[in-house]
Amino acid sequence: MFADMHIHTWYSDGTLSPEEIAEKAKAENVTLISVCDHELTDAYPELEKLCAGNNIKLITGVEIVGIMDGREYHILAYNFDKQNKALNDLMRHNRNIFLDRGSKLIEKMSEQPEYCEIISMQEFSKYERDRRNGGWGSIDYLKSKGIVKGWFDYRDLARKYPVELEKYFFPAGEVIKIIHNAGGYAVLAHPGDNDLETCKKAALKFLELGIDGFECYYPAHSEEITEFHVKFCREHDLIITVGNDEHGGFGEFNIGTLKIKTEQLNLKDMI
Repeated sequence: MFADMHIHTWYSDGTLSPEEIAEKAKAENVTLISVCDHELTDAYPELEKLCAGNNIKLITGVEIVGIMDGREYHILAYNFDKQNKALNDLMRHNRNIFLDRGSKLIEKMSEQPEYCEIISMQEFSKYERDRRNGGWGSIDYLKSKGIVKGWFDYRDLARKYPVELEKYFFPAGEVIKIIHNAGGYAVLAHPGDNDLETCKKAALKFLELGIDGFECYYPAHSEEITEFHVKFCREHDLIITVGNDEHGGFGEFNIGTLKIKTEQLNLKDMI
């Protein structure tokens, strides 16, 4: 009945297990899902069995960062070969950047007078995060120290003590090519992060780069942003998807927050 093609598990920065994802989808009458964990597909061995047992159609997915015009964009890859070496190398490369970013933030903060007696790199290097908390190692460590309560506090600290690693991400066009070479489709996640005019310019640039579609339906999008992307996709025969960006207790939205039927989408031959 309903679809949700952007979900995260505790294998990346969500709080829910694959089993809980399948149960939640079934409870919300969501019969088509894709888990798009950040830069990995580790949840799929469990997911494939769970979805088959609950009559849920599962599309293979992953969320990958690429750079365009000096900005990070998140690209959702669908229906790709999970064994493709170039794609797996790209995901591993990005995971290492994220790990470095977190470590360097902790290092910078540990050198500041207000934090030097609370946190240390030595302690952080031994810290084991509880994946039930969602997020990632550095934010979980800072939460355990009472320094941040959640993502917004962490973001403010990251802006205060910037770590310039963005240049090491692959260009968005190259990410799209790698996805295509792995037999997959590339769809821009939450394209309405900016104002409408910026979205229009970005849409045209991504069209030139060979993007296959847009996540038109997203809970944080305004009606105007949604209408633009749906119309743009229809004009250019692009894939139209819906994603609620479920992160469990770590995020704002949940499976089924937007009740979008598969008939409202354009998934081409993905199902």
